Amino acid sequence: MSYSDLEYEIFSRQFILKNFSENNIEKLEHFKVCIIGVGGIGCPLTQYLISSGLKNITLFDGDRIEKTNLGRQILYSIDDVGKFKSVTAKKRLLKTNPNSEITAYSEDLTTDNINSLLRYDIVIDTSDSWYTSKLINKFCTHNSLKFIFSSAVNYNIQICLFKNTGNHICLNCLFPNDEDIEQARCETVGISSVCAGIAGLITAQKTINTILDIKDESNLLTLINTENLSINNIILKNNKDCVLNNS
Repeated sequence: MSYSDLEYEIFSRQFILKNFSENNIEKLEHFKVCIIGVGGIGCPLTQYLISSGLKNITLFDGDRIEKTNLGRQILYSIDDVGKFKSVTAKKRLLKTNPNSEITAYSEDLTTDNINSLLRYDIVIDTSDSWYTSKLINKFCTHNSLKFIFSSAVNYNIQICLFKNTGNHICLNCLFPNDEDIEQARCETVGISSVCAGIAGLITAQKTINTILDIKDESNLLTLINTENLSINNIILKNNKDCVLNNS
């Protein structure tokens, strides 16, 4: 798999940036990303990863498109209501770069299919499901997989990359909750469409930073309030009481 003349034309304005050396362009070409959830965050995230030249993306989402999704899930239109999100997203993304390799699974990530994550260089969770987030975190921790957790609700965003190498720091260190704990969700407390979009864009940039080694994003919790435009970055430390610390 290599970039065609068409792709070099599509990405020409980006590939002239100093960070996009020949070596880094090659990294983009071969890097494999798996995204769990193609909703309010996943839609802009996947669109901008493809638009940045990433070629190998896998999507997991068992949901079908509903009218309530259209306000923030920008890959879908009113004509797509009732269709699977992952399949529809794939078709839309291929219109940006028809030479990209996109795999779409119209199913949720479960213990039955989670071993498929071993094929990827980084796993990104935008599922809006606390159970799924904890499942992915445990698997990535045990298998030393890079994992980005990205969440948005109301006007608030939380994003963090866990490299899962060296000293143990994981999502459970940060949120040592039971897997079935009741968390605030978009369907109960609402979400700003702009908030979801910003979450997707920043997650995309953190992913690009990681692929190209532009900036070490690991174990840095980014908190954003899109209502007042405040941004805080908190350095995370190991939680010695984390149940995954020595498991």
